[in-house]
Parts: sequence; structure tokens; C-alpha cells
Amino acid sequence: MHLKIKKNKNILNTIFLVHFFILFQISCTSVADYNKKLDTPISKEKLLADINFVQHKLEKLHPSLYTYISKEQFNTKLDSVRLAIDKPLTSKEFFFLLSPLVASVHQGHMFLSPPFKKIEAKEQTRLTKLGIGPLSQFDLEWINYKLYVLKNKSSIKAIVAGAEVISINQVPPQNIYNKYRNTYSSDGYNTTYLSRGFSKRFSTYFTNEMGVNDSLAYVFKQNDSLIRCVIHRQILEKKLKVKTAFSASPKLKPIKENKKKQRIYGYDPISKSYSKNLSFVLKDSSIAILKVKDFSKGNFRKGYKEIFSTLKQKEIKTLILDLRNNPGGRVAEAVELYSYLTDKDFVMLQSAIVTSKTSLWKLGLFDKIPKIIYPFAAAFYPFYMGFSTLRTEKNNEKVFSYSLVGSKKRKCNPNHFSGKVYIIINGGSFSASCLLASSLKSNKNITFVGEETGGGFNSTVAGLLPILKLPNSKLPLRIGLMDIKTTNQSEVIGHGIYPDKEIIPTLSDKLENKDPEMDWIIKDNNLKNNL
Repeated sequence: MHLKIKKNKNILNTIFLVHFFILFQISCTSVADYNKKLDTPISKEKLLADINFVQHKLEKLHPSLYTYISKEQFNTKLDSVRLAIDKPLTSKEFFFLLSPLVASVHQGHMFLSPPFKKIEAKEQTRLTKLGIGPLSQFDLEWINYKLYVLKNKSSIKAIVAGAEVISINQVPPQNIYNKYRNTYSSDGYNTTYLSRGFSKRFSTYFTNEMGVNDSLAYVFKQNDSLIRCVIHRQILEKKLKVKTAFSASPKLKPIKENKKKQRIYGYDPISKSYSKNLSFVLKDSSIAILKVKDFSKGNFRKGYKEIFSTLKQKEIKTLILDLRNNPGGRVAEAVELYSYLTDKDFVMLQSAIVTSKTSLWKLGLFDKIPKIIYPFAAAFYPFYMGFSTLRTEKNNEKVFSYSLVGSKKRKCNPNHFSGKVYIIINGGSFSASCLLASSLKSNKNITFVGEETGGGFNSTVAGLLPILKLPNSKLPLRIGLMDIKTTNQSEVIGHGIYPDKEIIPTLSDKLENKDPEMDWIIKDNNLKNNL
């Protein structure tokens, strides 16, 4: 018996080593060869085959392809793209031809990514040693067709917040915007997300145009004067380790507690901030601010349990929920937070619409994990396929739906907040944060402040977001497989959640660290309390 077990272990080890060797050989494909292919024109026939591939996948997998564009309009655009191919094109040229077609569907989660050249491991090591790149040394924001510095992290301190970027390596940022603007979209027809989307993607777009650089020549406009400078890679300052952290055990307790807090509230070491942060207005201790940056990090069940227990203990009367620039994340977290903001039993979401019982099999799992884990993922995959099939049903209208965590009746949390609630939203509020906001919009006691969200009011097509590679150009296409709708619906199609009080911060507000939305809320709350 012992020999048999040992023999089986040897067989498994051999299989694993074979898998590892094959995957290692594949991953060692010459970077130079890959980059050369990106610059090699692809035949017209192969490009047309890629267009057919995109059409087939969208029609087969996208659950709500024609929500914001009619089938006739989409097919007309398809024909126009086909007719525009009159010669071989490189992957990059093909991207700029095809991506506006994908963006015309107006589903913000779905987009075609541009091709990126790979970097040799040795070069990557060199770049890492040299430090942070010249693009990453500034926090930039696109406002009114201009690119501004909000924060300067470079060694050249003469550049202050509010400086306008005129050019980088003689390329005006407007050129980048004009070239890439039509390659992505928001949900529906709203425009509030577009400038924020470009701000987030600017460094990616610029790098795709100019490559990875050790230094960049900037021209800034500051106080009606032009400042020219070269920004080099910069080694980040390393923080000295605190010796007391390694002393006697009583002093270790705060450090352990800090790590626990980081796990629960989702600490981001890059921005040095938490996914969920509770603070209090100093001038009025009865007002609390819950800033939720995303629905992706931390242990949200423990986090919200602690947060709302604190609100009750401190007898907080007014809660300000800040969802600005929250890109979404876990639907389950949005549902959990909703349970603390309602005093009624609820069904927050409809069952998600999918295209078939097997459409969710296109998980894209193998695009998101290291190749060395492929054998283990392959062993897990059949169980996932069975699970997703069992949760998918077809109704009398022959529409397939998938049961979600928020599509079943649920009781409000016993520790729910019963005071006054304000919610701050803007164009960066997207996806699951909009599912939460649109659900809360039915509560007349909640006041929304800010601007229209970037995500849609009625639904978001996401859930699972596999990345499909086009067979010839190898362009990555990300596509949502679930149309997730809220039970609270709006008659206005193709727009986000509108605020009750519209307030849009100016550039001056941002540079002076003013928060006009928060200021208005505190004044409004005080006024109502004094009535």
C-alpha cells in the first residue's frame, strides 16, 4: 500500500514537472519576435477574420448588446470597418479602426485594448532599479481639454499644483486625447466619466505611443510662463525601519492591530489609504463620513459590522457616504452595505441576464493567473462549470438568468443606520457603486450631492469579464457576461444617477484642497437641524 501511494506521488510529480517545463518553454518565446510581429502588417483576409470573430463573440456572449445602439446601427458600423480595410494593417493600426466599433456599444466595462510591446526581463530589472518612471512622478487630471498637475512627486519642486502640461517630448496631451478618445466609453450616453477615464489612462496611452523612457522632456505653463525641464527616473526614498517594532512583545501589539485593520479595511500601500475609511466632522461630532474608495479590497463584512457599530455607539445623527471615484468591484459588498442603509426587507437586484446556460463558462480564468497554476485551475474548472450551470435558468420568454447574491429577499441589518444620509457621487462612480446608489435613490430621505455618475442607473454589464484574444491581431477584447439590473429602475435610459444638488468642483477647488460638495452638505445639515 505504501509503495502504491509513493508510486502515485511520483506520477503526479512527473506530470507537474512536464506541465511546468512545457509552460516554461512557451513563456520563453523571444520578446524580440513578439515585438516584431506587432510591427508586421496583417493581411486583409486575417483582419476580416478578426472582425468576424468579434461580431460572433459579441452576439453569442454579450447579454444586452443592443441596449444603447440598435442592431441596424451596429451592423452598419461593422460594414464600415470592413470596407475601410483595403490593405494590410499592423495590430496598432487595426486597433484604432476596430476599437471605436466596440466603444459604440456604450458599455463601459467592455473595451478593446491596444497592443503593447513586451520588455525583456533584464530590461525590466534595470528599470526597476532606476526607480519610478518620469510619467508616474506627477498626478495629472484632464479638465476642460487641458492636462494639469495636481501633485508633483518629482525632484524638481519648481513645478507646482495647477501647472498645465503643454507637451511631453514635444507631444501635446491634446494629441493623445484626440487619438484615443473614441476607443473607450462610459455606460450609456453620459459624459461625466470620459475625462476621468482619460486621466486614468493617460500614462498608458502615452507609453503606447512613445514607449518606456528613462527620461522625458516636459514643457509646463505656470503663471503665464513656460517652464522646460527633463524628468528622469527617480529612486523612491526607503523608509527606515523603526527599531521599537522588534522590541519586547507589549510593543508588538499595536503593530499586530494595525495589520488586522489593514486586512479588514483594505489597505493600499501605494496610495497609503484604506478602501473603507470612517472619519468624523470635528466641528460637529454627530456627523460621520464614510469614504468607500472601492468594493474590491478588505473583509467587507467585518469592516461594515465594525463601522456601523461605531456609528451606533457614538450616536451619530448624520452619515455622509462618499462614493466619488469608486470604480465598483464586488456586487456582494454593495448588497452588504445596502443592508445597513435601509430599514426594510429588500431585494436589491434582479437575477442577471446571460445569453445561455454555458455562456459563463467563458470565465477567462487562464488569462488572469500565472501559467504555472494552469494544471490546478484546469482541475477546478469542471466544478465551476457545473455550479454556474445549476444557477442559470430559462424563463417562459426564453431568457436565461443567473441567480445573484442580491437577487434574493434579505432582511435589513439589525444594526442599520437610521439617521440622515447624504451620498456624494461623480463621474468616477461606476459599476457596483452605481448599483448601490441607484438602489438607494428610491429612499426619499437620502440626499445625493455631486454630479451624474459615470455608470448607468438601471444596469451594468459586468459580473464576469473574460479577456478574449483576437486570433490574428492578438488584440485583447474584454467583455461583460452578465447584465446586472437593479430592482429600482429609472425611465431615463442611458444615463447614470443624477444628484439632488449638482456641485462640480473647479480646478481652483482641487488645487486649494477645497471640497464644495462636503461644505454644502454640512451647511445643509446644520440648516435643517436648526429648523
